[in-house]
Amino acid sequence: MSYRLLDAFKSTFDGRRYIHRNASLGDFVAMHLFEDVYAVGRSALYRRRVEEKDRVLNVQNRRRGIKARRGDGTFGELIPTVTAIDDPGLIVARGPVARVERPLQDR
Repeated sequence: MSYRLLDAFKSTFDGRRYIHRNASLGDFVAMHLFEDVYAVGRSALYRRRVEEKDRVLNVQNRRRGIKARRGDGTFGELIPTVTAIDDPGLIVARGPVARVERPLQDR
């Protein structure tokens, strides 16, 4: 099995100049992590929440529910009044999160 995360990480550096101040590069790599977690399929709860678009990848780079310098690359509960954003070729939707979660933690 190939991992999208590793391919995305490699493409960030392979044959191009890395611009460390470009926050979208980290977001691009992070979104592939959550695609891989879904593909591995170890958590039925995670898969269900992703499919129902109840949990999404944070697009605002703001964090709620954790102490962190930035909120990029986080995953959590979609704000109830917001519609999730679907991207072609991706399963995990994007949107602003109400609270950050750990993707593999079944409760």
